[in-house]
Amino acid sequence: MTLRKVLVGLVAAVLSVSAVSCGSDGGDDGEWAEPARGQAAELLDFSYEGRDASLRDVAFYGFSGLPAGMTTGRDGSVYVLGEKLVRLNRDRTVSPVAFAGKKDGSAGGVVALADGSVVLGSEGQVKRLGPGGEMSVLAGATGPARATTEPVPVSARADGFHFSATLSPFGVRPDGTILIADHDVLWALKDGTLKQLYRTTAKSPDGQPLQLGRDSTVDASGTAYVSPEVPDRVPGRLVDVVAINADGLLSKPLLPAEIAGLPGSPAALKVRWLTDDGSNGIFAQVYDASGNNGAILHLHSGKTDVVGREKAGIKASSPCRIPHPVDARKLPCALPQAMTYRSGSLILGGSGDYVLQIRVA
Repeated sequence: MTLRKVLVGLVAAVLSVSAVSCGSDGGDDGEWAEPARGQAAELLDFSYEGRDASLRDVAFYGFSGLPAGMTTGRDGSVYVLGEKLVRLNRDRTVSPVAFAGKKDGSAGGVVALADGSVVLGSEGQVKRLGPGGEMSVLAGATGPARATTEPVPVSARADGFHFSATLSPFGVRPDGTILIADHDVLWALKDGTLKQLYRTTAKSPDGQPLQLGRDSTVDASGTAYVSPEVPDRVPGRLVDVVAINADGLLSKPLLPAEIAGLPGSPAALKVRWLTDDGSNGIFAQVYDASGNNGAILHLHSGKTDVVGREKAGIKASSPCRIPHPVDARKLPCALPQAMTYRSGSLILGGSGDYVLQIRVA
């Protein structure tokens, strides 16, 4: 499946205090049911059929394209970074985080911190947006972006470093270290210092340099998982996912020779998105060589479980209307393109007019 590029621009802003209900009829219908373990439910429907215009306007700018980042805050709010930053609250309302500024396609990544702030990549810098809307710079110097072919230091002062044109903070370790995908380099940011953790030198079959995608994640132990890819052109393979632990040691997730219900070799599956499981494992949204037949795998403790699967042959453009929870491994609609873990559930959104919740614990 061809991934569509989302143009994102970020600038200091104040969080909007307005919220729009996301019940299935455009209001709070009182009938929405929480899915049980193994089930999926439509958390948000912002289609045009009878929907409230304000709901569409808010949700559309976060979820309609392929998100440049998705994260969960300590209070359970989900932040999605599309053309704008949108917050999906625990009560199934959506709130905008207003931005005005450059939309050059180079910004991306969103990480929620314990203090209620979020970290974003914007115009070559890593920025912190506080709970009150105040913006500060955590890393990155203004000026020309670094060329991806030039050498990079083992460590550097954060305030004087020039990142590449593609910058995506994607996770935070238990000690507060922020992890940043900077084209081909994985950085750890802590106490004003950048430390290089990993650099990919791999290339695609047609000779294009692979880079670290916006779909990277970090688990509860601080291990980062990255999937080298050529964005919007050559997705990463599941077998090529790299795990980098807190000590800098590299490894690969263990994969079985086959997965019941999924044809072909698991190693050949294409990676669409990665997210943590709240513990020491990850969820991987994958699909086959056709670009379809998506599934969600739980990789943990050397095991691989299928926790979600879309109906074979379903098109990404197909509508998704689930009035009641359904079996997550028999979804009658396409899996949204991005996901984040929240208190025993996966929240999925992107490239469609709906958001799904899949209960996994």
